Amino acid sequence: MSRLKIPLLLVMTGFLILMATPLLAGQAETKFNSPAEVVAGLKSLAGKYPEICRLSTIGKSYGGQDIQVLEIAARKTKPGPEARPAVLVVANSEGVHLPGTEAALRLAEDLLTAYGQDKAWTDFLNRNTVYVIPVLNPEAAGAYFSKPLQERTFNSRPVDEDNDGLVDEDGPEDLNGDGLITMMRVKSPEGRWIIDPREPRLMRLADPKKGEKGEYQVYTEGLDNDGDGQINEDGPGGVELNRNFPHDFEYFQKRAGLYPVSEPETEALLRFIFDHNNIAMVINFSTENNLLNMQQTGQARVGADRVRVPRQFAGFLGLDPDTEYTLKEIVDVLKSSGFGGGMEIDESLVATFLGLGPAMNLDRSDQAIYEELQKDYKGGLKEIGLDYLEKRARGVGKGSFPAFCYYQYGVPVFSFDLWQVPEPKKEEKKDELTADRLKSMSSEEFLALGEEKIAAFLKERGAPPNFNAAMLIKMVQSGQVTPARMAEMMEKMPRAAGAGVAGAEENPEAYLLAYSDNVLKGAGFVNWKPFKHPDLGQVEIGGFVPFLKYTPPADQLQATIKYHVQYSRKLMMKLPSVSIKETKVEKLGTDLYRLTVFLQNEGLLPTSFAQGRRALTSYPIRVSLKLEGKQKLFAGRPVEQVPFLQAGEVRKLEWTVQAKKGSSLGLRVWSNRVSPVETMVKVD
Repeated sequence: MSRLKIPLLLVMTGFLILMATPLLAGQAETKFNSPAEVVAGLKSLAGKYPEICRLSTIGKSYGGQDIQVLEIAARKTKPGPEARPAVLVVANSEGVHLPGTEAALRLAEDLLTAYGQDKAWTDFLNRNTVYVIPVLNPEAAGAYFSKPLQERTFNSRPVDEDNDGLVDEDGPEDLNGDGLITMMRVKSPEGRWIIDPREPRLMRLADPKKGEKGEYQVYTEGLDNDGDGQINEDGPGGVELNRNFPHDFEYFQKRAGLYPVSEPETEALLRFIFDHNNIAMVINFSTENNLLNMQQTGQARVGADRVRVPRQFAGFLGLDPDTEYTLKEIVDVLKSSGFGGGMEIDESLVATFLGLGPAMNLDRSDQAIYEELQKDYKGGLKEIGLDYLEKRARGVGKGSFPAFCYYQYGVPVFSFDLWQVPEPKKEEKKDELTADRLKSMSSEEFLALGEEKIAAFLKERGAPPNFNAAMLIKMVQSGQVTPARMAEMMEKMPRAAGAGVAGAEENPEAYLLAYSDNVLKGAGFVNWKPFKHPDLGQVEIGGFVPFLKYTPPADQLQATIKYHVQYSRKLMMKLPSVSIKETKVEKLGTDLYRLTVFLQNEGLLPTSFAQGRRALTSYPIRVSLKLEGKQKLFAGRPVEQVPFLQAGEVRKLEWTVQAKKGSSLGLRVWSNRVSPVETMVKVD
């Protein structure tokens, strides 16, 4: 991304900092904005586009840095920005996700420059609002711009991680003076690690089941500063913000925080969100990608196979409060009773309802929307040649921001990781069966391969034992699965240990080393070198360079930011938009009329997601009929409610009123996350 233009004075004072920005060799063009530069850039944008842009501070980080939000909306049109449907864009809650900040800044710039130049986006910003928070975790993000270089995912709150009454007293040090915090390995009878037999630069845990015995202890680079016999067990900070949100929070995990929303950064963000109930969509640039990996944080589970239904609910459902039922039995009763008002009732919902755990599954109707968008998203990635692997994409984490947005705030959230270290391309032998070949094969061609060749393919892929050739052949013969569908399943299936490797297990970090060797010419890895450690004796220092997994080469960075900004804008254009499609006035008698109104959702997403209705955060659509003078309502209610409208759906409403010919009836359509519509209907 081109760096934001900032005032000349700031450029001059920041020149030395820019020149000192740590970069991987071979990626000299890849530069990122520091938290201070982001603030300066946001101020510059707010000054350049005052009519559609406003900068404000939503709070401060634990270390006192401002967390700023850029509001983008046409300010002269009605209703005001806070009364319009809004999209919230948040980036870099983890601190290490520097490309996310760049994507958020690029998105803001693109929207601002499009206003007045592009009719579609001018209309969009006249009717909607966009909030952009480019850096939620400025203290962690600042680690990339400091020496020595080390990855940091937490804020600066002091934490006593080793329970010795002291805080932050034993952190890492750059012992070999190379400007990087890497790893140390030392031989030890208590060691749990071994040198990878296929690649001596890599370490892996010993597997006792295979007769392997650990030989090494592995530490981050540093000393035993507090003399307790441990290395770097209590470094500076802190709490990982993307684990500090309320949904499925991990209690008793210090990095997650003492309690949900314990941190000033997460509290500031949630206060902002709850103060802006017009937010209808969230776009999150982070290490998670919930369009490539829809795996949620887990699933609500019970502590036993059978549970009792609380007495206050049992009578209502016709169940015995003293009898134990399975969740499936309770689901069946709820479905047959008509309880739920159209909600998808499953075991996860029942477990949540009974207080057995948080909701952990996408609602089925919402999942269908996500799956449709996933196809479009993946197609776009393939079209521009971005090398993504679904199996490496992270799903939604426990206590994460995306989990909160969907399950508790009840709006669609789209999280993008932007880039992954590509795996090395393997040369395919002629006629070799691969997942890509499967995609293009007919069922007849697949069956013609024969059981032996299919079995060899499954073994190479590391498929589980019950996923065998005979079973697949039967499934294809019966039409239960196609070769293309089978290929999709195989791509998502993690390979078993040792799959595709003769005589040794493939190291999970082998692809990182191959990327460093082949693309970065070795600059992503520090070769192990001996070092005399004052506490441990003879050690070796080396390992992967910090931020290797988060700093793509400049050309790939630009390509992925361009695509994801365009795709984010495409998602914004799908926001629901309710209109009064048609009104009819029919005379029934003297001064008596029937008013018929047809509402339509012209957007490409429903007016609310099912989870929003379940969480009671999405209001129904309210349609108010305003009478004046001697007009009277004979049938219908002054305010009718429409629970929601699917994309493109039309709903008819009717009233019977007493009114004089030539008078007018007022209509107002409104909800918290759709633009209000008002009109006058003349009685003819």
